[in-house]
Amino acid sequence: MKSIGGNAIVMKEVNINLVRKVLKAEGEATKQQIARATGLSAVTVGTILQQLLQTSEVKEAALCSSGGGRPAQRFKYNGDYAYALTLFPYEVAGRIIIRSTIVNLVGNMIYERMDEVEHVDLACFEHIIDSLMASYPAIRAIGFGLPGAEWQGKIIVSDYKALVGVSIVDYFRERYGMPVIMENDVNAAVVGYCERNHIRSGADVVYLYFPDRFPPGAGILINGQLFKGRRNFAGEIAKIPLGISWGEATFMASSVQVEQAIVQLIVSICAVLNPDCVVLHGSFIEQANGRRIAELCSLELPVSAVPEVIVSEDFSADYLEGMVAQTLATLEPSIVLSRNE
Repeated sequence: MKSIGGNAIVMKEVNINLVRKVLKAEGEATKQQIARATGLSAVTVGTILQQLLQTSEVKEAALCSSGGGRPAQRFKYNGDYAYALTLFPYEVAGRIIIRSTIVNLVGNMIYERMDEVEHVDLACFEHIIDSLMASYPAIRAIGFGLPGAEWQGKIIVSDYKALVGVSIVDYFRERYGMPVIMENDVNAAVVGYCERNHIRSGADVVYLYFPDRFPPGAGILINGQLFKGRRNFAGEIAKIPLGISWGEATFMASSVQVEQAIVQLIVSICAVLNPDCVVLHGSFIEQANGRRIAELCSLELPVSAVPEVIVSEDFSADYLEGMVAQTLATLEPSIVLSRNE
């Protein structure tokens, strides 16, 4: 996000974005309705609408019925003006699948496909993206969902060895000439869970994800903002020295041991972050487990520090929603006007 002074060009972009947001939120609106919602003059809104009509980002809708005067023209946002593509790999019964999803600017799914690959590397992503770009040239942004962490533009921790040390964002940004992001799977999931469940924007939420074959990870929202730490290592909770054998078959076979371990983990996180709620997901975590874990946490923590413990049953939906939100955000101007520049 950049902070700038009252530059005329920047002010124009800010005003255009205000009109975009109103039309996206309302679906359809007249010039006067947009002016009231944005605080802009009707003349300014009319100028912006003409510009957006010329690029087809906005379209004319049906005339608004009137009480005897001239019916007003309604306008609607063209969500298909541009698309965003998200890709993320996951495993099913030992098979690696890459899920590719194309959405329009209002988040509606346009196309989705699953590709089985032998291993995850740049080439497998290129093959899929090239194919989708040929069929959907309106793609304007790409988001990769990947487990692990990056630092200084390179992946430093990953379940996929071929990607360690790779500057995946720079590589694909240069190759396709468009915004590209990479997001950790559980970071995307915490964003997506809050989006799907309409959790208030200023909430503190920690999402704990327990994959079947890999150590757990956490996605952290502080005051509604994704927190990754100075070097993107925040959330690597398997490194907390609790002496827990995450992933070992004998350990995972005991639901009592697993529940106690998760309680230890939550207590440790609450001692540092004191979140409003902790979301859990794992194939072995059911609602009953969540209730017992919540009860055990209440015995270990003071009342003021006990979070709401929630079990999410659909990590894939949380993950996808988060990736869509993060990727679409790259196509939204993020400009803040400063008063003193």
